[in-house]
Amino acid sequence: MRCNKSPWSLCGVVAMTLVGWLTLGASSASAIEGTELNSSVGIWAPLLPELANDSGDSVGVLMGLSGHHRFDGYRTSVESGFSYGVSDSAEMIGFEALLRDTWDFGDHHLSAGFGYSMMNWDQDTAGHDIESDYQGAKVVTGWETCFGRTPVWLDLTLGLYDLDGAYVGDNGGGGFNTGETGGFTTTYGFEMKTEFDCFGIPARAIFGLDYFEDFAVWRAGQVDTEDAVVLNGSIEFRLY
Repeated sequence: MRCNKSPWSLCGVVAMTLVGWLTLGASSASAIEGTELNSSVGIWAPLLPELANDSGDSVGVLMGLSGHHRFDGYRTSVESGFSYGVSDSAEMIGFEALLRDTWDFGDHHLSAGFGYSMMNWDQDTAGHDIESDYQGAKVVTGWETCFGRTPVWLDLTLGLYDLDGAYVGDNGGGGFNTGETGGFTTTYGFEMKTEFDCFGIPARAIFGLDYFEDFAVWRAGQVDTEDAVVLNGSIEFRLY
């Protein structure tokens, strides 16, 4: 079901749930050392530019697979992740591979890193399809601390991308309109994780927000760009 107010209601529900988990507390743990492989599933709310008669706002499912390895005795870790999101009008496939250094301050940890990132977006409605493909670098800085006995991870990200946009759509006269756009663009992201027990299984709650300065849009007979926002609320489980 699609509704312009739904993503913001989702944001409020996720935020209240996270506050509840933080207040209740969970077992303390660290995720910056050793090796981890995680899977995640959750709700995804892309708020994209309007396409034809479609508002661009939708709610769907987001799935992910991620892992990291921090070498024993070193501050550097290797991270990678794959994500797939789908709703009734949008689809996204993303991949990233990062190097991150972490500095320990007792129970607190500061980290920073960078690496490769790509995202392929496909937004479609009846007779209209527009793609936004991003490829470039991602810069990340993070802070791990504890709220009571509960570990909390905060990440801020900056994406530096080459954007390629392409449109194909019905022109109403039996033919098709096409167009392309491209150029350098940036994205900004925020992600918060906290641990909790899900029916006795250790898990992490994730809330994320991403802002796109440029997202391909069809306007006045040509491909242009407009900003977009993507929200997500997920649960992450450790596989290894």
